[in-house]
Parts: sequence; structure tokens; C-alpha cells
Amino acid sequence: MRFSDWLRDKRAVLLVCFAGALFFSALLWLFGLEAGEICLLIICFLLPAAGLLLWDWLRLRKQLSHLRSVMDALDKKYLFAEIVDAPVSAWEKAYFDLMKSAMKAMTEEVSYANRQGREYREFIEQWIHEMKVPLTAIRLICENHKTEEARKILTQTELLMQGVERVLFYARLGSVEKDYLITEVSLRACVSEALAQNKQFLIQNNVCVQMDTLTGTVYSDAKWLQFMLSQLIVNSVKYRGAQPPVITVASHEQENGITLTLSDNGMGIRESEISRVFEKGFVGSNGRAGDNATGIGLYLCDKLCERLGIGIDIQSKAGESTTVLLHFPKSDFLRV
Repeated sequence: MRFSDWLRDKRAVLLVCFAGALFFSALLWLFGLEAGEICLLIICFLLPAAGLLLWDWLRLRKQLSHLRSVMDALDKKYLFAEIVDAPVSAWEKAYFDLMKSAMKAMTEEVSYANRQGREYREFIEQWIHEMKVPLTAIRLICENHKTEEARKILTQTELLMQGVERVLFYARLGSVEKDYLITEVSLRACVSEALAQNKQFLIQNNVCVQMDTLTGTVYSDAKWLQFMLSQLIVNSVKYRGAQPPVITVASHEQENGITLTLSDNGMGIRESEISRVFEKGFVGSNGRAGDNATGIGLYLCDKLCERLGIGIDIQSKAGESTTVLLHFPKSDFLRV
């Protein structure tokens, strides 16, 4: 607390002291005292008052400094009221009791909200797993009946499964660290699995996939990586251009790791929108032109990459192509 701020808070007291000094000076002058005597009396009055006010400011500054040091040392700031020194004055005790009651009510409210959120996430996860059973059954039925209608149903089933997985990963986003297993993952095998999960969708859209230069292994979570690759593959097809879709997946050795690139010949992204594609809910001009964009897929990819220690970038030319780059660090640099 600055001295000027403290003086501003004490302006009423200072004004009363100044007015009192003027009043008694005039009164003493009327009683015939000399100016020197009046000045001496005023000084005798003001010095103790100024000393008392200065002591009060130093005491408050020291107390605030101590409270700040206690707060800075706490990892859980909401425990401040539990460990801070007991107040001294009656006013401080009353104020402290009110603040403690308010903090207790806030803590209970936050605990209730966290409990509700946790129960909601658990319900969503349970519901998603229940939904996977009929979707898997539909997929098996369609695979056993090789008809054109069955292939169309299988394509939509794959998209439904994508949406269900997206909801599941979104629900788990707050506790990702509890659900991953870092292992050595083959990039070609992981990309092939992601393509297999969307096989009928790719066939229905006549997508050509090139993986001639895809090699190498990285340290990551295979399930999460497959989910991210699946999101990127579906986006490449969803935002296709006038030409038949071509997706090129390649890997490149770098000094500190491996970079996986996924390129397409789709409609691309405007330069003014590149910096916002990872924002939650951002669909851009391409998404607004369609009717099924959510703005969640790339947001989830960005967040999952952040948790896994993977760098993600996007390069694009509007109307020509889009390339997504995943930068996998070497095991020595892996953040887990």
C-alpha cells in the first residue's frame, strides 16, 4: 500500500485535525495569546497526532506485506483464511469472520460444481460406451451384406463413430493425463489404422491416399494419435476442392525428432483465418459455407497435442491445399 493511498483513506481524520487546529488557534488568539505561543501549542498537538498516524501506516504496511508473503507461499490460495494470523481489533475480527464465511460458501459452491461436472462426464462416458455397442453391431451387419445400401449405411456409421469418439475425447479433456499410455508407435501402422476406421467414407468419396515416404516410429499414445489423424483425414475430405481428393501422408527426420505431414488438395484456408483454426468453435468461411462444421475437431487435436508434447502447425493456400504438421520430439525431449 502506497503512502499516498493511505493518506487518501485518512483524509477525513486529517481534515478534522486541520480544522481543529485552526479553530483552537483562533480561540487562543481571541484570549490574547501570542502567535509564537499558539504555534508552539499547535506543534505540541500535531506532532503526537502525526506520529500516531505514521505508526498506523507502518503497522498496516507491515501487516499487508506479511499477508502477501503468506498468500504467495500457498499453492492452494483458497486456504488463506485458514492459516493466516488471527485478527487483533474488533473490526478486523468481524471483517475476517465475514470473509471466512464467504470463502467457505464459495468453496462449497465450487466443490458442488466440480462434483456435478464429474458426474456429468461419467454419465457421458458411460453413454458413449453404450452407443458404441449398437454402432459396432451395425458395422458388422453391413460388412456381412455387401450391397450398395450397406456401404452407404457403413459410411454414415463411421461418421457417427467419429462423432461419438469426438464427444468422448472432449469429455476426457480435463483429465487427459489419467488416460494415456506412452509407447513406441509406428507411424505407418497408426496412419493405416486411422484410414481403416474411415475406409467406407474414403471409398465413397473416391479419396486417393499416398504414403510412399511414411516411415519411422515415435513415442506417443497410439489411441490418441489415431483419433487426431482420423480427425485430420475427415477434415481433408470434408473440405475437398473441385478435384478428386488426394491425401499425402509423409514423415521427415528432424534434428530433434520426426515431423509427420498430412497434405491434401482441398479448398484450403484463408490466410486471415490460419491463426484461428485451433480456437474452440471456430469454423471459418469454409465451415460456414457447409452445414456440418463444429469447430471442435482441430481444437481437440491442438489440446491433445499440447498434453502429449507434440507440436502442431497448419500451412495452407486458399483454393489449393492444406498441410498439417505434427512435430514429435525425440524420447529425450518427450514431456510426460
